[in-house]
Amino acid sequence: MGMTVASLYLTDWPALLSRLPAGFDLAATARAHGAFVRAREVGSAEVLLRLALAYGGCGMSLRETCAWAEAAGIARLSDPSLLERLVKSADWLGAVLSAVLAQGAQAPSRRWAGHRLRVLDGTSICRPGADRTTWRLHVGYDLAAGRVDHIELTDGSGAEKLQRLPYVAGDIVLADRYYARPHDLRPVIAAGAGFIVRTGWRSLRLLRPDGAPFDLFATLDRLRGWEGEVPVALDEGTAGAPLLPLRLVIRRKTPAQAEAERKRLRAEASKRGRKPDPRSLRAAAFILLLTALPAETFPTADVLALYRFRWQIELAFKRMKSLAGLDQLPARTPALARAWLYARLIAILLAEDIARDLPDSPPSGPRNPQIDVGLADHEGRPRHRSRRHPPRLPARADPRRPRTADATLP
Repeated sequence: MGMTVASLYLTDWPALLSRLPAGFDLAATARAHGAFVRAREVGSAEVLLRLALAYGGCGMSLRETCAWAEAAGIARLSDPSLLERLVKSADWLGAVLSAVLAQGAQAPSRRWAGHRLRVLDGTSICRPGADRTTWRLHVGYDLAAGRVDHIELTDGSGAEKLQRLPYVAGDIVLADRYYARPHDLRPVIAAGAGFIVRTGWRSLRLLRPDGAPFDLFATLDRLRGWEGEVPVALDEGTAGAPLLPLRLVIRRKTPAQAEAERKRLRAEASKRGRKPDPRSLRAAAFILLLTALPAETFPTADVLALYRFRWQIELAFKRMKSLAGLDQLPARTPALARAWLYARLIAILLAEDIARDLPDSPPSGPRNPQIDVGLADHEGRPRHRSRRHPPRLPARADPRRPRTADATLP
């Protein structure tokens, strides 16, 4: 990100500016958001954006930004003046970011069996010296297009929930266990969309379809092959609300994967001076997924195959943080931090847009049509290296994975 955008930023600003949406009026939106009221030290909204990208996008300090701007004949202002300008620009930079995202969403996106596959996840960002989450970035990722299509920035208390994404009919969202919340699943279905959400053994109150108690561990004990499913119903805990019919899809982990998860649970409990719950250790041997997608269209193996693509958003976060320095937030005050984060995200999206225009060349080579879609060794730790191109979605279930004789548990 840094070299691609920074080189254009320093040597060919018009080329970088042309990457912004054609109909986006920098001057009008800057005035509407109170970012640019009058021209004094900063002559225009375009100059203000250039200063913001120097500070947030290229990683310059406030002093370095002022020195560079004066040397380049762009603007002449002091550190406090620049800080004040940037603080007032946070909402406007958020609007610029939204416009860049909207422009990317207009590009044609391939579909899988008529559906748009999206991943939703959040990542934490800390201000300097903080020992806990200061900001949380909620990101939607279009799998077929291989691009971020939604970003929402909240403070550390912003919960991870499925309603962070706007849905249209035909969307299928993939999300990890933090998104398995009682009242979040039905609205996705009401929007005409679907979901495949990972869940824990005690995340939700699941019942049998007729409302009778559901024994998860008895069901797990009956699983004879690697995978299977059982119909369940979700009790959302609202008086008078009907049960939500769902499918619980189960996949057995390998012994090594199960033992690694048990080791993590024991270590986490030890830090708290407790013993791990025996039921958590039993459930550690399985992956549990909830979906309302119809079984005749999305059989057990397809649901599991699709969920494996969730690691693509982990790779996107890795690029944002490890390569683009999104986690190197220098600002302590909330308004300046928001301006820095929005500017850095604008630069990241523009860099990825530029990268898409680059032709394939060694050592990356052309797209590999047979990309392994195996599960990550541990959720959040993808074993695959980052790829510039998005993975090819399966035409159907992975033919290399054996099916059980009967994918529906008794």
